[in-house]
Amino acid sequence: MTETEELSHMRDNIRRSVDALELCWSCQRISECEPATVDDGPPVWLCSDCATRSRLHHPGEQGRLTWPFGS
Repeated sequence: MTETEELSHMRDNIRRSVDALELCWSCQRISECEPATVDDGPPVWLCSDCATRSRLHHPGEQGRLTWPFGS
């Protein structure tokens, strides 16, 4: 693999990583997020920390929140 091909491959990897980032609905941090439902409304994006806290607050109702509970 040439240096140009390596740089192109690195650029593509960086692009994929950046495209995977979302703004967390709860804590407002930018990170890789997952969709969750809030008060039976449309899905919102939560980082893994907030999604875990959501599951602890509402056991049995995966990803359900009642209001943002960021830090």
